[in-house]
Amino acid sequence: NELNRLIIKYSGIDWNTKPTANSLVALLMEHTNHLKVEINEVKSGRRKLQDKNFLGPRTREARRRLRATNTTIIETFGDIPIANESENQTQPIIDIHHRFSDIGQREFMKKRREARKARERRRAKINAWREKQKKQKEEKEKEGGAKKKRQKEGGAKKKKTKK
Repeated sequence: NELNRLIIKYSGIDWNTKPTANSLVALLMEHTNHLKVEINEVKSGRRKLQDKNFLGPRTREARRRLRATNTTIIETFGDIPIANESENQTQPIIDIHHRFSDIGQREFMKKRREARKARERRRAKINAWREKQKKQKEEKEKEGGAKKKRQKEGGAKKKKTKK
């Protein structure tokens, strides 16, 4: 909700003329899309949430206490069910779970790396374009300054000849 609020705010009439606001909106939309992909992966079961995926000292402490009592934790994260295995499960099931979890995690990280590389390529193109625009502007200013100087010199010569 906070991301959507910021996107709406900075894409509004007051801000949409500013390049900083436009790039912020683009980054926020990209981040929102990454979060949606991550949530869909968790919902579909391709990615499993673990205790270390939860933020906040109180939440981690509460989960740690529940784990210490050796019980199975079943909670929801939004509408996503989260279950941690209890200690009394058999080893082969846990190994298979870890193997599939590792595969899903690797795929997720691979997608993130690819997205990061694509983002870096886009930013490099934009920066190159900006540098080109800056150089062209500087060249025009130099040409304009030289032209004005010539005009001033020419005007001064004409004035001298009239006297």
